[in-house]
Amino acid sequence: MGEPWKKERVSPVKNFFAGGVGGVCLILAGHPLDTIKVRLQIQPKAASSQAVLYSGTIDCFRKTVAREGLRGLYKGMGAPLAGVTPMTAISFFGFGLGKRLQQREPTDTLTYPQVFAAGMLAGFLTTFIMAPGERIKCLLQACFLGFEITMKFLNWLAPNA
Repeated sequence: MGEPWKKERVSPVKNFFAGGVGGVCLILAGHPLDTIKVRLQIQPKAASSQAVLYSGTIDCFRKTVAREGLRGLYKGMGAPLAGVTPMTAISFFGFGLGKRLQQREPTDTLTYPQVFAAGMLAGFLTTFIMAPGERIKCLLQACFLGFEITMKFLNWLAPNA
């Protein structure tokens, strides 16, 4: 029987796929709340004599579901799935790589600064995917405001298409 607490290196491929699955789960669980947050942030400011579109989080949730069904909460989810899934995959991969680069042996225990450095590498690598994906996601979530905004976004994204 082997040692139950023996440390082994995890394959970079396993890290990559584990991160990808984690990213999908993250989006499925969190995207409805993110949609509500974005809609609250972009609602037009009300004049003193007008009411705002949404009075709060629960009101935004209710109105979105009433107007668009549950699918409305997942509007714009394609961009995060396309961005967050590889982002978390690269994050897991980068963290594993950062740890591996600092270990002479797979059983070496890392110090806190070394773990921090591995996390910094992971964060650096994910930034290149996260920033553009976040911008696209927010623009797609705002599409409830009308077709014109969607067309402006598409023209901005691919002006010569």
